Amino acid sequence: MTERLERLLNLVIALRETRRPMTAEEVRRRVAGYGQPDHEAFRRMFERDKADLRALGVPLETRRVDRWSDLQGYRIDPRHYDLPEVRLDRDELAALALALQATGLVDEAGVGLLKLEVDAGEAAPHSPRPVVGVAFEAPPHREVLLAAQLTRAPVRFRYRPPGREPSARTVDPHALVHRRGRWYLVGHDHDRGESRAFRLDRIAGKVTMAGEPGAFPPPPAVDVDDVVPAPAPGGPETAEVVAAPEVAWLVARRARGGGRPDAGGWTAYTVAVGDRGDFLRWVLELGPDLEVRGPAELRAEVVERLQRAAGGGR
Repeated sequence: MTERLERLLNLVIALRETRRPMTAEEVRRRVAGYGQPDHEAFRRMFERDKADLRALGVPLETRRVDRWSDLQGYRIDPRHYDLPEVRLDRDELAALALALQATGLVDEAGVGLLKLEVDAGEAAPHSPRPVVGVAFEAPPHREVLLAAQLTRAPVRFRYRPPGREPSARTVDPHALVHRRGRWYLVGHDHDRGESRAFRLDRIAGKVTMAGEPGAFPPPPAVDVDDVVPAPAPGGPETAEVVAAPEVAWLVARRARGGGRPDAGGWTAYTVAVGDRGDFLRWVLELGPDLEVRGPAELRAEVVERLQRAAGGGR
């Protein structure tokens, strides 16, 4: 499979960079991965590769090599193949930075975000704020679970359900998903014999490998919403908040109705709470640019979390 992918990639690069259509014989001689001595074997392989590229949407053209010849060649016109230039405005860059940090992928994707920022013409001193309040904590066990998922290796850990003692679980990791402000491992639970979801913050102790890579086949598609538990009922449906001008556009997306002018140029909104954990995480992301005024118990919980994040200080 790896050799085939490399051959297709080499073919795409060669046909995109050529100034005139390449004949099949030129492909056979010049593109890495071909060069079979048996002409019929090459022809069958080349026909399959052309069909695969076209099925993938690659605009592979067949045309005469030049106006004076009836010899047919192949070429990929960059105008029809290359993606348009990506241009993001300041607000879009800020939203993307927040999404990267929320998913714990800043280290892996930070360089790409910086390139988008430079391409957008943003000077470094005026870069969008990827952290606009309390810093995110990396989800626990993400690295080892992601490695196990990619290599299809079972894992073992102790899991602590609400109100019960931790118990050992052996799981085939199928997916890591983020739902309603929390991270979940979705996989086949050997002990229960079915697909289950496990909150990462309820895993007690270390996660260890329980088998060799490739121990289970590629998993079937899983409807995550059927596996991840729904949020607990109860709690306020809305909250009263005031937002600074820098984030008012973002808060307005969650608001029920329009905003109302408040002191200092800020704007007051009535926003949907939904899942309480997700709402609190959203508030902490916006930090000093957002104040929760009510209900009182929700404001008290926000203050408590801010103090805890700051080490108990104000």
